[in-house]
Amino acid sequence: MIVGAALMFDRLPGWGVISAAALSVFLNCTNFQCIAHNFVHTPFFARAGLHRPFSVFNSLILGLPQTLYRYHHLNHHAYNNNAPDAATGTTRDRSSTYRFSRQPGRPESLVRYAFIGPLRADVSALYAEARRHREAGLVWTEVTALIGFWAALIMFRPTFVVFLLPTWYLGHVAAYAENYLEHHGAIPGNRLADSVSSYGRAYNLIWFNNGYHQEHHCRPHLHWSRVPALRAEMLPERARRVVKHAHWFNF
Repeated sequence: MIVGAALMFDRLPGWGVISAAALSVFLNCTNFQCIAHNFVHTPFFARAGLHRPFSVFNSLILGLPQTLYRYHHLNHHAYNNNAPDAATGTTRDRSSTYRFSRQPGRPESLVRYAFIGPLRADVSALYAEARRHREAGLVWTEVTALIGFWAALIMFRPTFVVFLLPTWYLGHVAAYAENYLEHHGAIPGNRLADSVSSYGRAYNLIWFNNGYHQEHHCRPHLHWSRVPALRAEMLPERARRVVKHAHWFNF
């Protein structure tokens, strides 16, 4: 879509630009929640040699290295949106909704978390994790590919960059907002109730059963198509946070 939009950008009418921007934001968020997310937990290819090229390719679509996102997300799963530790005063989950809260015991506001979150990711810590797992070379390959992609866009369609930058940013904002709503109202520290589930059929059809979020946090490496079977193993719905239709309504 990015290449197609770049080629057609100078010919799009105003409504076409707005429609393409909205679709780009939605697809970028969907990539985080579905494509990049599932690739972290259940790599797509039987041949290990195909994982690296796909990781580089998806980095171009995400607008950041897939490998850094991988370690960002694995850190989230390791600590499940935990509250600040009394000894350190901070959270072990670097993307916790409590990490930068100004009110002890309460999560940060949704707007602040979503709009500032993409700008304060701890890139050095994520890169250190990649190095520890001997994937620093892959990160630099992804970064080089991104630089080359941006250079080509600036050279051939400089006006398109003005379109792409804000839509990429807003796609990241939407992904952070989704993460917030997947945990808002849950119980941090309780591995059986630290996430929010939503069982709307349309939502789960479009987003690869992403609504089964408590189930996913209990068994993160289970393939997305099998996650609904875990619903029967969860706590009763009155004992955990469940919202109707989609996480988008979890306010």
